[in-house]
Amino acid sequence: MNTGTSICDPSAPAGAASATGSFRLQVAAVIEETADARSLVLDVPRELRERFRYKPGQFLSVRVPCAGQLLTRCYSMASSPLCDPQPKITVKRVAGGRVSNWMNQQVQVGDWLEVLPPAGHFCLAADADEQRPLVLFAGGSGITPVFSILQSVLHAGHRPVTLVYANRDEASVIFKEPLQQLARTHEQRLEVLHLLDSVQGFVTPTQVRQLLRLRRGGEYFICGPAPFMDTVESTLLALGEPRQAIHVERFASPPDPRPPVQNSSPPAPAQPCQSLTVELDGQSHTLAWRPGETLLQSCRAAGLEVPASCEEGICGACMCRVEQGRTRLASNAVLSAQELADGWTLACQSHADAPLVRVRFPD
Repeated sequence: MNTGTSICDPSAPAGAASATGSFRLQVAAVIEETADARSLVLDVPRELRERFRYKPGQFLSVRVPCAGQLLTRCYSMASSPLCDPQPKITVKRVAGGRVSNWMNQQVQVGDWLEVLPPAGHFCLAADADEQRPLVLFAGGSGITPVFSILQSVLHAGHRPVTLVYANRDEASVIFKEPLQQLARTHEQRLEVLHLLDSVQGFVTPTQVRQLLRLRRGGEYFICGPAPFMDTVESTLLALGEPRQAIHVERFASPPDPRPPVQNSSPPAPAQPCQSLTVELDGQSHTLAWRPGETLLQSCRAAGLEVPASCEEGICGACMCRVEQGRTRLASNAVLSAQELADGWTLACQSHADAPLVRVRFPD
């Protein structure tokens, strides 16, 4: 790992984008949350505040030089844009994790990070039903986007909220004191339920059914380790909760970038694309398409500003739905089998694979 005090070029101007589309942000504060997790508060200069405006539940992608390579990791913001003056990401140490360990051990106030603008769809809809209960499931560091949503809903809204938070033991509970304070301040609206592996064991479908016995018919947000999320999601579906009311946030750490191979290109699609149509922000665009291009590359070549972040198939920021034709994914570490079956793809990794292809980006 880079051993300096910055993980990006300290001489580069803070407001200018790098060749990879990232920006330099300085660490304004470091908060030690638990023995293996810390939060980094980032200072966003005035000229970048609009670009770094975010929704509760979104994330930032951090790019870190390591052994001659650029590693990308996605960290949800635990701050609320309605309550906090500066964005805050929380990083939990992962066994063997080069970036998470370095950020927990080495990054200090005044250091600079190379950061991509906010992205992600793990957010409340702008027209969410204020009468519908909100049920949040978090496991471990999965509390970060959930905490952002929780603070924002309590700050501006009237919905009743239940947080189910699972951890290894009491010492590993991130944001324990802020959660206690929120529960006291909003005792009529907020219910916080803690589950500890050391006491109850790992979360089971039976536990989830018991927790939901009096909390049905809500809107559900789930973030945490994959087995935890799978257990909660599958139990909700088995209970008959509608899929559109269940939101799951998945991240994955990609393998190290492979060195480029000379004179190589993606295989041509079985059927060359003759018409590529993109639905974005309620408008339809017919794009030129060249063999080997990803959907994201085609959109950018046409001047369309579609959502994207890591561009490695690990964050889901560029998710779009295939409404006509077929696409072929080069890499996918974030879409579930059900999401693939429902027609979702990743624009940064997807190639047109039919004569007529139409995709729609979510509003």
